[in-house]
Amino acid sequence: MRSCDRCWRRCCASSGAGWYFRRPRTPSNSPLVAHPPLAVMARYQSIRCRCAVVATRVTLWQSRSRVLTRFRPMPRVIGFLLLIFLARCQAAPEIDCSLTMVTQMPLRVQDRLLVVPVGINGKWVRLVVDSGAERTTISDAAANRLGLPHDAKYVTHAVGIGGGTTTTDVTIERLVIGGVHFPVDRVAVGTFSLQNERGLDADGLLGADILLAFDMDIDVPGGTLTLYRSRACPTPKPPWQEPSIEIQGVRALKDRLLVPIELDGVSGMAILDTGAQGNVVGLNMARRMGLTDQILSRDQPVRNRGTGGVSISRLHQFKRLRIGPVVEERPTMMVLQSDFGVGDALIGESFLQGRRVWLSLRNRQIFVSRRSNEQ
Repeated sequence: MRSCDRCWRRCCASSGAGWYFRRPRTPSNSPLVAHPPLAVMARYQSIRCRCAVVATRVTLWQSRSRVLTRFRPMPRVIGFLLLIFLARCQAAPEIDCSLTMVTQMPLRVQDRLLVVPVGINGKWVRLVVDSGAERTTISDAAANRLGLPHDAKYVTHAVGIGGGTTTTDVTIERLVIGGVHFPVDRVAVGTFSLQNERGLDADGLLGADILLAFDMDIDVPGGTLTLYRSRACPTPKPPWQEPSIEIQGVRALKDRLLVPIELDGVSGMAILDTGAQGNVVGLNMARRMGLTDQILSRDQPVRNRGTGGVSISRLHQFKRLRIGPVVEERPTMMVLQSDFGVGDALIGESFLQGRRVWLSLRNRQIFVSRRSNEQ
């Protein structure tokens, strides 16, 4: 009887079900009698998986005249519970790595910039493909020509080469890119001009807010820009067969793709900017490289026209530029003399010229086709 009492206490202590006990007054050697609650819950935690966690509870009922012993589930019960567990688990869905094209449009190169046609409210405009611009923006002249109303509730503060600007957005009824309607009801306005005597004739910028929402194939040699539905694929590859180079170590910051660079032995992260005509070194990186105002004063000055107007920079020749595995010897790059929010550097069309480029913000991935002189 004592051994049964000990077994009974162990069972109730392990169950944690809130039992309490009272020994009858007579006879003194009567067994312990359990009082409400009359349920003992033995909990069995099943193997965990992502899709289900199965917990089983076994309720034991015992009359006042019998002593409970520890419940030991039979193999059949365990097998039955495992069958329930397996039935509720579902196989992980397969990852779909297929490419789904959203839209495609013709692409032209004008003064080392990529320009595509875009429809706004039934009228055609030409926008520069600019992955370095956070928002799609049209010039104030184009907004006036199209008769687009300004919305004072939305104010845009833009900082770029040339300084900063503050403007109000304009509302639009319909935006069509490559024959596909995009649900965009307003765009930013910039106080800049994208016309010159070298063949550039554009009305604004097609920015990262639209471009980098998709996987993007910029086929400069083929003259097309194709947007694909973004996909989360373990090993995504560009949709072309020609030899290509993958840029490792790509990062994303505020809808911008950053690529690792090394300039004369100094490392940095540069914005991949399809809207920049050349490669640009920012003020912070120039200072890290020891390029003082006195050194830069000996370099050729150059006028830059950007969203904020005109600024003066210097053309400086470096020894070596490395962008991922691609190395360029003795590059001449523009060095900014003020901080315009470009970070360490901009990598523009001088690197992308003549290449086919694959950009995926979701996968932090950049592929570029090889040039004939690259291994």
